[in-house]
Amino acid sequence: MEHRRSDRRYERRVPIEFTHEGTGYVAHTRNISLGGVFIDTEQTLPFGAKVVLKFKVPTQAEAVEVEGQVRWLEMDDGRLNGLGIRFEGLRARDVWALNKFFEKPLEEK
Repeated sequence: MEHRRSDRRYERRVPIEFTHEGTGYVAHTRNISLGGVFIDTEQTLPFGAKVVLKFKVPTQAEAVEVEGQVRWLEMDDGRLNGLGIRFEGLRARDVWALNKFFEKPLEEK
């Protein structure tokens, strides 16, 4: 059975905070969709772990705060490169702000 994503992913790198069982971590996103986020981190969390995410997008003054669940781990030569997190309960205002964020082209550096 092939797993297919229902939401398009957008390459967007923004600072993100995530908390698991009372411990907080800071990292950056690699990509974001309306369904979830991939976080570049070496912090290992178990598959299925519940997390609370907090990050800002330029299309909304307030931070996006959403619960999520670890759905995949990216490994390279036995080292963790990142975590795939599925959002659980994204608010309507956050969906709107993310859609506006995705519409903007990436700025060249």
